[in-house]
Amino acid sequence: MALRPTLLAFVLALAQGVAVSQSPPAAPAPLADTIEDQAAEAMFWGDWAEVERLRAASLTEVQRAQEGGHAACLFGVGADRSYNGNSQAYHEAKVAATLDWARRRPDSPLAHAMHLDALVDQAWFYRGAGYAKTVSDQRFADFRAKLNEALTYAKTHGVVMGRDNYYIRPLLTLLRGLDVSLRQQLEIARKGMRKDAFDECIHNRSLESLMPKWGGEPEQLESWVRESMKGLPDGAALMRYARSYNIAAESDYEQKLFEDSLARWPLMRDGLRQLINESPKSRYWQNRLAYFACMVKDREVAVPALEAIEAAPKFEAWDANGQQTYQSCRRWALQS
Repeated sequence: MALRPTLLAFVLALAQGVAVSQSPPAAPAPLADTIEDQAAEAMFWGDWAEVERLRAASLTEVQRAQEGGHAACLFGVGADRSYNGNSQAYHEAKVAATLDWARRRPDSPLAHAMHLDALVDQAWFYRGAGYAKTVSDQRFADFRAKLNEALTYAKTHGVVMGRDNYYIRPLLTLLRGLDVSLRQQLEIARKGMRKDAFDECIHNRSLESLMPKWGGEPEQLESWVRESMKGLPDGAALMRYARSYNIAAESDYEQKLFEDSLARWPLMRDGLRQLINESPKSRYWQNRLAYFACMVKDREVAVPALEAIEAAPKFEAWDANGQQTYQSCRRWALQS
């Protein structure tokens, strides 16, 4: 079969040693854009050296992902990802694998923290995500037993784990499950954030216990958010505010955020704009600005925000009924 002329010319050029022009190699993607998948793959294969390398790299990576995520937080998201579904077999295998890792590397804070995380995840698997009234007595018993096993492990290996803030994330989830007081939970979070005020992963995890479904009050949430903003530069403080109340909306308050919490739209608006300025390619934050502007009926903000995303709206960035909510927002915003 005859080669096409362009392909033939390429082959002849190679054979004669003629240089063929090539495009310069693309710049590598920021670690924050790839670390979630890398961490998930390393955990899946039990490549603990790679897991440790990625964790260390995430702590020095200041550039955020295209969608605005911090590398250290996205590392944790990837490490928690399951390729095998949420099953008893998966949780048992993860607990066994991380325990083996911790025994082989007893001096590794991350190995112990990952095993603690696996134990806590297994406990919550037993319980399920529903309200207490949906959980049987036996499931509650299994839940409590596994949480107490995790607590014992944390106490035994706390000195080693304390050398890296990562353990605070599963510890906060553990304490919430054991109904430890909110005061004590937040003190644990403060301990981690005193080491690094920019560690939003700990702050984000702590917010769950402040939601109404866990008995949290709007005043407690507002106080904690404001406390976490102290010491941050103005722009970072605004972004902390917007991220915090965005999590509150996703986790519990939903469309009632500005009615049932103490969130203030001017601060939320400015924080969202700051997030977009920091991550201009983020479709998520562009969509969230439109979502919240429609929620508070701020047409002046909503119209340009909707225009910015019109070509490719990201429905999953709205709510559980994303497409319908987006379309309803457009109909309202574009009314004359």
